[in-house]
This record gives sequence, structure tokens and C-alpha cells, in this order.
Amino acid sequence: MAEISVVSTAEGALKKLKKAQIAVFDCKKRGAEFVFKVKTADVEKVFAIFDKACYNISEIKKPLSARVSSFFKLRAGLVAGALLFAAVAVLSNSFILKIEVSGSGKYLEQEVRRIVLDEGAGEFKPFASLNFSAATGRILALPQVTFCNIERRGSVLAVDVQTDEEHYGTADLKELVCDCAGTVKNIVAICGTAAVAAGDGVKKGDVLIYAHMLAGDKQVGCIAAGYAEILCRDTREFFAAEESEENLKAAYASLLIDEEDLIERSYKVKPTTDGIIYVMDFTYLHKLSINLS
Repeated sequence: MAEISVVSTAEGALKKLKKAQIAVFDCKKRGAEFVFKVKTADVEKVFAIFDKACYNISEIKKPLSARVSSFFKLRAGLVAGALLFAAVAVLSNSFILKIEVSGSGKYLEQEVRRIVLDEGAGEFKPFASLNFSAATGRILALPQVTFCNIERRGSVLAVDVQTDEEHYGTADLKELVCDCAGTVKNIVAICGTAAVAAGDGVKKGDVLIYAHMLAGDKQVGCIAAGYAEILCRDTREFFAAEESEENLKAAYASLLIDEEDLIERSYKVKPTTDGIIYVMDFTYLHKLSINLS
């Protein structure tokens, strides 16, 4: 195996490697670098892929290919026996009987399991059905995750997840709480448990994501990580000396809502002794998140 370092996001690098059908192992993030291992035969392919895209890439650890080759030549009988044993072992352990999540990121077990199941794993399914690269990339994208290795150990699919303890220690352990009244358009709980569903009405102070999850039949505490999108409706007034295109633009600008978040708007003009008042009814998308930075 050869260890490679490339200055790239994990997901970007894994997409390129998957497209080239190159298997990767022991993936981890190290600052701006993405470090991973590949088979010796794939090293030239990896350099060709990232050289074309002008990435900063280097080989950290070279394999001891000469000594390994010599070992095989001198012990051909032993190697043949080992290969036969390995073939039998592979055949007898070709199906997943159990999924285990370990490491400092074990508190993310529920989300890690969901990802590997989404990518093809499952009890009594063949190991070959799992897209290892895609699952690794998605797990590395979880909050505070810095290392992920997925491998099979006999009939067990073992997922080692490590998190940045420094950032985990400073993470907000509170629940995600709504700060407005409206209707839930979207709720995504990456870690923790969603307290509401799309279409639910909410008010200020309602919990959107709980800081706990189910581990089997038990409820365990964890960080709440995720986001929510709330559709809110409101009415505001804006005074102007007279009705005009410029004054209407100023009235809408006073709402202080980005154009992409403004869903619907309408207005009425109410005359006053000193001018007019624009009465604006509008609907906008309010976004809240927790522990995603």
C-alpha cells in the first residue's frame, strides 16, 4: 500500500477516485490535506488524475515492494497455501452479519449506520454491495469527524470514526430551538433527533432538534447537529412622502430579507395626512442551524 497526500476536500478527492474506480483505504483529514492509502498498482493512476487538475499531491509512504517480492519468490509453497486459506476465508465471510461503529465518534453511531445502509450495506448482504468510497466521504463530512476507516473483519463491517475532541469539547450541547413562528419546510438532524417534521407549525421557543438519540432501546445524550428551514409570514409598514417606484423599493429593502429567502410579497397603500404608508404582507424562509461549523 502507498500513502498519498493531496490538498483537496475529502468529498472532491473521493469522487475523482471513485470515477477512476480506484479503491482507497485509511482516509483522514489533516488540515487542508486529504490523506489516504491506495494499492501500489494504482499510484501512477492517482498521480495522473490529480496532476491534470493541478492539485498539490505527494507520496508520503512508499511500499517495501522489493522485499515483499523476494519473500514471495522464496516461499512459493507458503504463499500458495496462504492464498488458498484466504480464498476459503473470503468465501465463508463474504456476507455482513454485523455492523460495528467504534472510536471517539461513536456518539454519531445512528447517523453513521444510516449512511452505510444508504450506500448498500446491511445484515446478510454481501460486502461488495457497499460503496466504501461514498460512505467514507459522507461520514467525513459529519460535524467534527476527522478520520474514518471502513473495513471488514471476518463477517463484521467495522467502521472506525474519530472526531476532533478539541472541537467536540467546545460544541454547543444545547438543543436547536426555534426563534420565530411559522411552518417547518425542512428539518435535517445530522446528529440528535428531529422534534418536528415538514409541515408542522412551530412557535418561538419550540425545540426543533433534541440533543439525544436512540441507541437500541435506550435514549442517550449527544450533540444536536443539523438545520431547519421555517416559512414565516409577517406584516410591516413603511412611511413615505408619496407613492413612487423608488419609495416602493425602499419599503421592500426595509424588510432586511435577502431576495433568495423572500418567497412571496404584496402591498397596499394607506393614505395619511403627511403622505402614505406602504402596508406589506410577505412570506420568507428563515434558516436555523446548530453545530455545523
